[in-house]
Amino acid sequence: MTPATASAPVLVLLREADPVVSGAPLVVLMPHSGCNSGVFLPVAQAMTGPSAVVAVDYPGHGGRFIEAPAPDVFVLGAEIADAVAALAPAEVVLFGHSFGSIVGFEVARGLAEREVRVRRLVASSCVSPHAMAAETRAVHRVSDRVLLDLLVGHGGLDADLLAEPELLEVMLPVIRHDTMLGELHRPVPGAVVEVPVTAVGGSEDPTVSRTDLAGWGKCTTAECTVEFVPGGHFHVMEHPQNIAALLTAAAHRDAGAPLENTGGPTS
Repeated sequence: MTPATASAPVLVLLREADPVVSGAPLVVLMPHSGCNSGVFLPVAQAMTGPSAVVAVDYPGHGGRFIEAPAPDVFVLGAEIADAVAALAPAEVVLFGHSFGSIVGFEVARGLAEREVRVRRLVASSCVSPHAMAAETRAVHRVSDRVLLDLLVGHGGLDADLLAEPELLEVMLPVIRHDTMLGELHRPVPGAVVEVPVTAVGGSEDPTVSRTDLAGWGKCTTAECTVEFVPGGHFHVMEHPQNIAALLTAAAHRDAGAPLENTGGPTS
């Protein structure tokens, strides 16, 4: 199974499936604001097991740079769900980092509508969609200087790039637009998924607390577990092997007892 269909521009293959093993879950990775599929290559390379790994390029990102950006998260979720369903996977493991977690929630809902089984949703470094909607956030409205300071301070942007104004001129509008989509997204009231959720955070991330991660328990009718890995908000970039191990376990082994039951029933 490879994304050699009309969905190829949406899904970028980072790791081939083991041709000897049939029915292995497809792992789908959704990046944070302003990023493209390439950010997850170290994660895919560190994974083991037979699963294929694909990562998403949102419109206006990566190989889809010339496309107009998506108007909202619902459109993104439907587009990604269509692309994944077109591959006819036996089942899917979804991973989203930061903004990608908000997208991942809508993708999980879309895959349920398309009768594609989601084995687990892993939401990284993000409050739940309903919690985000209940807050008043306006990071997308801050000045370029403040936005750059936030990105560099949290490890999402190399400080060396501050000396590349032409590159920043291209990057900042994309980052700002994604941030806006996440902050202004209003999920369907009471919407939940019927799949297990793992909410994972960086142990040194001051922006997302254990309570924030536990809030994902209200987004699922299945179990929700909270886990922490070393690193800050962008732990997936700092230590990709940790997320690789977590996703390998989610795809190929029993996830074991949850570290914390956060509100959803335990399946």
